[in-house]
Amino acid sequence: MDGVDLAVAPGEIFGIVGADGAGKSTLLRLLTGQLAPSAGTVQVLGRPAGDPWVRERVAYMPQSFGQYPDLSVRENLRFYAALHGLRGAAAATLVADLTARAGLRGFEDRRAGQLSGGMMQKLALACALVTHPRAMFLDEPTTGVDPVSRRAFWQLLEGVRAEGVAIVCATANMQEAERCDRMAVMEQGRFVHGGRATELIAAVRSRLYATSGDDARALVPQLRQRPEVELAFPVGRQARVWLRPDADPLPLERALALAGHPLKLTPVVAGLHDVTLRELALQQREAAHA
Repeated sequence: MDGVDLAVAPGEIFGIVGADGAGKSTLLRLLTGQLAPSAGTVQVLGRPAGDPWVRERVAYMPQSFGQYPDLSVRENLRFYAALHGLRGAAAATLVADLTARAGLRGFEDRRAGQLSGGMMQKLALACALVTHPRAMFLDEPTTGVDPVSRRAFWQLLEGVRAEGVAIVCATANMQEAERCDRMAVMEQGRFVHGGRATELIAAVRSRLYATSGDDARALVPQLRQRPEVELAFPVGRQARVWLRPDADPLPLERALALAGHPLKLTPVVAGLHDVTLRELALQQREAAHA
């Protein structure tokens, strides 16, 4: 990690967004006390992250499915309840409640290894909630899950958040990032920018354009040489172009036409995915020229 600084309030979902290898999992392991920081401090619920008191009050969902595939849904939940000292009627009541909350009712006797990807994640979340955590750390919880199951999982998270639980979620999915109250984009172990999704989008004054025309993709190197172009990159057979805030697309279209490369630029409403890719591209260009 490199100068990472974050604070998450009760009832808030904070997203850590980045590609594989950006450092998301390492940060979560620091936050859950599995790793000790080489510098700085990590506090969760007001105490050091590795404090046993903290570990009893937080939940962690790693990337890999951590439940027992040969045990049923009910058996997995009972096992996790027993680990935390709950047995008998108290455990049975908790298991029934979590099964209902997670949408697993009717699947109690199915082995975990026979569940679909979305149902596995629901079971993992239910097991994480056994401790009634005050903070949760999720490492790409819906990777490989279909869109319908992903929406259902996030609806469950909304219910958890409503109970005042602080949630930190690492993800590479921009749609998930937009559901977070705040987010930070991570690259090479550091945050390159962050804030609310709407704020991040509104802060970009450059304008995004889609292109249409013959050989649009092949023109990307030439577009990058134009003074009015901030960034240009291929998308399929076409190209996307970020123009500088004060740039007019018409002179660019005329110049390309005179050079024998007619190209039409159409304004595009930039989303979080677009502005995040822009920020990362600018960061990489700065690093290359440093």
